[in-house]
Amino acid sequence: MRRALAGLLLSLPLAAQAGLRVEAQQSGVDARLRGVSAVDAKVAWASGSKGTVLRTTDGGAHWQRLTVPDADKLDFRDVEGFDAGNAVIMAAGPGVQSRVFRTRDGGATWAQTLDAGNEKAFFDCMAFDGKRGWLLGDPVGDRYQLYTTSDGGEHWTLDDNGPPALKDEAAFAASGTCIARLKGAIAVVSGGAASRLHLLRDGEHDWRAFDTGMARGKPAAGAFSVAAWRGGAFVVGGDYTAEQSPGNAATFAAPNARAMRIDTAPRGYRSGVACTARICIAAGPSGVDAWDGKRWATISDASFDAISVRGNTAWLSGAKGALAKIELPR
Repeated sequence: MRRALAGLLLSLPLAAQAGLRVEAQQSGVDARLRGVSAVDAKVAWASGSKGTVLRTTDGGAHWQRLTVPDADKLDFRDVEGFDAGNAVIMAAGPGVQSRVFRTRDGGATWAQTLDAGNEKAFFDCMAFDGKRGWLLGDPVGDRYQLYTTSDGGEHWTLDDNGPPALKDEAAFAASGTCIARLKGAIAVVSGGAASRLHLLRDGEHDWRAFDTGMARGKPAAGAFSVAAWRGGAFVVGGDYTAEQSPGNAATFAAPNARAMRIDTAPRGYRSGVACTARICIAAGPSGVDAWDGKRWATISDASFDAISVRGNTAWLSGAKGALAKIELPR
């Protein structure tokens, strides 16, 4: 009997084995929260429209709304929390609406550390590896804008070696996860005219681009989110105008920078993904799903835009102030 039960458990998706559950929380706001950053099981940050920035230090039992001066009309599409006191937030929008702010005191005060400085610019997402960070903006000319920092977002430099862009190709400021730090590389995903994964290995100058095979050809479709996974990249996306259509989404992985299309896909368009060594969780307006390396499993039908994982805790955010967390298997 024990042997039979073990065989049954091994045949089930990891999400089903672990009983993963989305635990909804009360944010106290109605803004759309497209940014979320996990620090640990107790501390997380979230950000969104109407200049909204939130922080919890007690595992989500309470969320504190923080005030960024003169920013109530900005849309904070990404946030990176380093600890309970230090965080960087990124506003997305045309030209001067794209800005970056930083706090050192838990959001009591904020300093602006970057603005687009170009009316054609549009910031999309950030990624950090310790104090080293990267910020991606839509193409200005024939290359994406790529800013770098070496001091945790205190100062930024515009790099002239952003990924080359095709005409009408762009990134999505949908979840703060269109750029990711991989093992020894930077990854960027795109949509519009092309749905691609762009990779730049450390120490190299030339970007490599992979066709993800996802929906493309219109502004609403493409690859939306990328996360580090098993030595490479894991990508999700689709067409946000057909968010519940299972045929519009696809999954693409590039372990060790070798392209690999995963034949099965989540149930619909997914705007954000985050991974551990064992599992990837993808979130979108039509639900949350988990990939265990072999198959997708449904976790929830609840609507979310963004997801961030640290340790054994995943934090999610979305429309109408939605916030939640998932306790992951150890």
